[in-house]
Amino acid sequence: MSDRCMNCRFFNNNPALIEKVFPGLNVLSSAYSSVRADAGICSRHELFLSPWKWCKDFEYKEKEPK
Repeated sequence: MSDRCMNCRFFNNNPALIEKVFPGLNVLSSAYSSVRADAGICSRHELFLSPWKWCKDFEYKEKEPK
């Protein structure tokens, strides 16, 4: 199923963004950590969640130009 958070335009799992959203996270370890895996931030719902989740507000990411 491709309509998961990881494919949604609202989902961002960039470690730099996560460290910015959660100041002090890098004191504990790092947003590059394997514990975080591929989890990220949903900008639509302002949640930190797994990329395998899904919701009714899903919208596909735009294709990046080649």
